[in-house]
Amino acid sequence: MVHQIDYMQLAIVEAVKAREKNEVPIGAIIVDDDGNIIAKAHNLVETNNDATSHAEKLVIEKALKITGKRYLNNYDIWVTLEPCIMCASIIKQTRIRRLYYGAEDKKGGAIDNGVRIFSNCRSKAKPEVYSGFSANKSTKLINEFFKKLR
Repeated sequence: MVHQIDYMQLAIVEAVKAREKNEVPIGAIIVDDDGNIIAKAHNLVETNNDATSHAEKLVIEKALKITGKRYLNNYDIWVTLEPCIMCASIIKQTRIRRLYYGAEDKKGGAIDNGVRIFSNCRSKAKPEVYSGFSANKSTKLINEFFKKLR
């Protein structure tokens, strides 16, 4: 079984794939109860010409297809950046058990910043949230990406 910190490293590998495609470098993976990686994805907003092609949405869609399940309540998601409101809502709707993320997103995040979607949610169908995993690496990837654009 892979150690927890290695899961975030795998999500970072996905983020690097996004960067290589001139996409915002965000990556995500879905892990099952036994520690198996079920799906991996990275941002494809530019590639797909689709503003909703975020890493979290894409990896969740893959995991649903692979597992044939409607809900992912026995699965965890690892993502390099704090999810936006769209992705947080998808995580909630698919009942993912745990969310692990790397860097905070002060402008667009919806977990510990912005609307704080799970904090204000009365539903029992919300994930446990853990943050700060490899945050420096994730932040550096994003900052370097945007620095090149300017």
